[in-house]
Amino acid sequence: MSTRPRRAASTKKLVIELSDSDEELNSTENDDYRPPETKSRRIDRAANFLADGTKRQRWPTSKKATTEAAASKRTRARKEKEDENACPNETNTEPEVMAPPPSITQSSATTERSSEAQAPKRKRARKEQEKEYAGPSETNQESEVHDPPPTMTQSDVTVASSTTGRSSFWERRKVWNIHELLAETENIQPQAARNIVQLFENENTIPFICRYRRDLVDHIAPDRLRDIRNTYTEIVDLRKRAENIVSQLERENVLNTEIREELMCAKTNEELEFLYAPYKPASKGTLAERAKALGLEEYADRLLYGSAPKVNLFEIVDPGNDALATEALVMSGICNIILHNISKNTNVLEEIRRLQNVHRVFLKCSKTKESKSSKASTSKASSSRGTSGIADKKLDSSKFENYFNFQGDIKTIKPHQMLAINRGEAHKFLSVKLETNDYLKRDLMRFITDQYMNEGLQYPLRREIFTKSLDECFSKKLQPLMCRQIRADLKEKAQKAAIDVFAKNLKQLLLMSPLKGERILGIDPGYTNGCKLAVISETADVLDTGVIYPHGARSNKRAAEQKLVQFLSDHNCQIIALGNGTACRETEHWLTDMFHAGILDSRSIRYSIVNENGASVYSCSDVATKEFPKMDTNERSAVSIARRLNDPLSEYVKIEPRHLGVGMYQHDVSEKTLTESLKDVVSECVSYVGVDLNTASLSVLKHIAGLSEKKAEKIIEYRTQKGPFQTRKDLLSVRTIGEKSFVQCAGFVRIEPLSTGGRLQNPLDCTWVHPESYKVAESIVGECDLKLTDIGKAGFIARIKEFAASQSKLDRIAKQHKLPMERLEFLLVALQRELLQDYRADLDKRPLFKQGLTRLDDLSIGEVVTGAVTNVTQFGAFVDVGVERDGLIHKSHMNNSELSIGDRIVASVVKLDLQRRQLGLRLENMLVETDTSFTFKTEED
Repeated sequence: MSTRPRRAASTKKLVIELSDSDEELNSTENDDYRPPETKSRRIDRAANFLADGTKRQRWPTSKKATTEAAASKRTRARKEKEDENACPNETNTEPEVMAPPPSITQSSATTERSSEAQAPKRKRARKEQEKEYAGPSETNQESEVHDPPPTMTQSDVTVASSTTGRSSFWERRKVWNIHELLAETENIQPQAARNIVQLFENENTIPFICRYRRDLVDHIAPDRLRDIRNTYTEIVDLRKRAENIVSQLERENVLNTEIREELMCAKTNEELEFLYAPYKPASKGTLAERAKALGLEEYADRLLYGSAPKVNLFEIVDPGNDALATEALVMSGICNIILHNISKNTNVLEEIRRLQNVHRVFLKCSKTKESKSSKASTSKASSSRGTSGIADKKLDSSKFENYFNFQGDIKTIKPHQMLAINRGEAHKFLSVKLETNDYLKRDLMRFITDQYMNEGLQYPLRREIFTKSLDECFSKKLQPLMCRQIRADLKEKAQKAAIDVFAKNLKQLLLMSPLKGERILGIDPGYTNGCKLAVISETADVLDTGVIYPHGARSNKRAAEQKLVQFLSDHNCQIIALGNGTACRETEHWLTDMFHAGILDSRSIRYSIVNENGASVYSCSDVATKEFPKMDTNERSAVSIARRLNDPLSEYVKIEPRHLGVGMYQHDVSEKTLTESLKDVVSECVSYVGVDLNTASLSVLKHIAGLSEKKAEKIIEYRTQKGPFQTRKDLLSVRTIGEKSFVQCAGFVRIEPLSTGGRLQNPLDCTWVHPESYKVAESIVGECDLKLTDIGKAGFIARIKEFAASQSKLDRIAKQHKLPMERLEFLLVALQRELLQDYRADLDKRPLFKQGLTRLDDLSIGEVVTGAVTNVTQFGAFVDVGVERDGLIHKSHMNNSELSIGDRIVASVVKLDLQRRQLGLRLENMLVETDTSFTFKTEED
């Protein structure tokens, strides 16, 4: 058995609280609507093991502690020996705790991990033998010693004593359960946390929970629940990591009850790594390991802990060994061991974290000397290696000029600033370093000195070697460690912020209102390859495609104008969807000139700028190839742009979300984490809108909560072979769709009358009502003297509203069906909705239509403009105000307003840089549009 060389013993008596969650559980075990416990717990095995000993005392009782404190060391040692076989300590009765066999002695325990941890053992043993050197706090220190189990020898008693003292940081800790730590970390109600854990363990999806189980989770919003789910996953991984460490230390005989509980008490990965640090093997070949191999560990421990006898370097010198030939070499080897031990001390690591939060730490950036010469090669190397994932080939140092002489406190640095700094550093445009003040170093040095030098023998050699080792430890180990921790924390926070921004923008983009009942001409603008055209019908079927050349070397504006007018006329089309990619603004100028010349009728024809990011990716994808096997890839892009105006959700889901370009520094974050988060957002949006089970495409259907691509393929295969679904319950006949999948997805798929020939077997299949609530819904409809066939009609909705207003009726129905009131209220809301209503209309995010363009050169400082938000970041929002470049409303100019994609705003011009084509705006007001058209100020003739 071994211990870690890390803590000074505490004089306080410690109480370890064990979970009382079982008592809480009993109070709600009769709740029919509480999520059921999973049959097999895949996690918390070690926590359950410790919780089994709820009644045991982990620390000595106050009576026993007082008795032992009053006794001398030798008397107590004899008493422990006599009682060893008579009364085993009740704290060590668990069979899983492994005690080392008596044959294992200090000299034989020479493994890499245990040898380092033996230092306190030797220190304590010598103190027992030489009472005259014992410190004044020895009695108090040992008052918390466990009684040893029967198999432990007296030397093992000494080992156990060195680990019982804890710093205040660890006082009153307990072995937590998953839901307890989740409630504490996310600041949610304990019962809600318990329900959330059980719901996730039962594989419930976030859309399903937020719509049909929201009463169990305190009506938490989907965005918030996604964060909680991520925290839950991290907690589960933390528990698994702790269990693995416990198992590893148990196999190595480096484990006792206290170490096990400390590891299981850790609430963060950082805490867990601190606790595990003393037992990690040092890398082979390090200076400390080489010094240990020379036999210097014993002398290093004596010097570090001040144990007797005193060390004399000349006695260690060995002229026959080149590595020990001089006192200087011996001292160097001892210093290497000492600084290694200090750097692994858990208290020191905890103190570093505390000090960096107390003292000011600055991050400084400067321009690298070689950035100018190595700019091109660096960008090329980065793209070829794929390490940074940055695809911008035009990246140059001017993009980072704001950080060429930058300094900021790590507590106030913004996420977007950190992402920009990291990118600049990766491309070798920026040199980054952290600077701490002298106070932090002095406080840390004082803390470490107090940890070691307040005990034991005091003599000049010990102080000299300790001071030398501590200076080297700070410069070589502790300061670099602190810098790595800070940079890692800043990067993690910045990446999380970037992912949150992308997820929020993606949700707003996907839920933009569709433009139904209109024929749309899609234009994918370009120079050399021309502008590709595609006309789609009201149902998004392709009617015609073509190419025109209004720009570039092959420019023929007259022919292009004639062909465009012919397309619009032949297909009776009045809406143009213009992609926002290359040559977009030139094409928009061309359209504006046609309006001014009267070639296009400004009273009937309008155009909208459409986000075309990912259109080229889609045009080359397997999905596009299956849809349009004979169509040219360029024309597929034009079709995609037109369809994005017709039904944004159905078209955007065909493309990987990370290709949609509505985020912030998306190439600098973890691709896996980003993809998982965006996938959740897509599923949430598709499930929110809902789909017709008989007409939904594979691209849309696979994102429904509870379904996957394979299950969606089986659904399409079923309806192809056996005809349209008649009811939701027919889903259970589809191979791979089981009861669990059905429960998750049934509320988000509809059976619409048109897809079944105009008649529904059960009209509830076209509503938000979940099949599990059909009986309750039918009972309510019967109470109101209504028929299911009247669902969605004005009279039906009015009667349901009357019923919902009667609290006595609600109480009776809830009691009759044993239904929570929150779930009953949602059911009534679902029955009051119009049939086949598109829920995106509730959000009022309509496409932006324009009939003219103002040139950037025509604007002036202070001028008021109107526009629509196209992207939102942490540092501001980009707005299309009808000029060739989107303007930026910096966060400082937002008047504390929160903007989202699609918002109409009024802004004033505060910055105009014609050379760099940049436009800065200040938010003046928000607009509420009553018309779907939106006309900008046009150029004067």
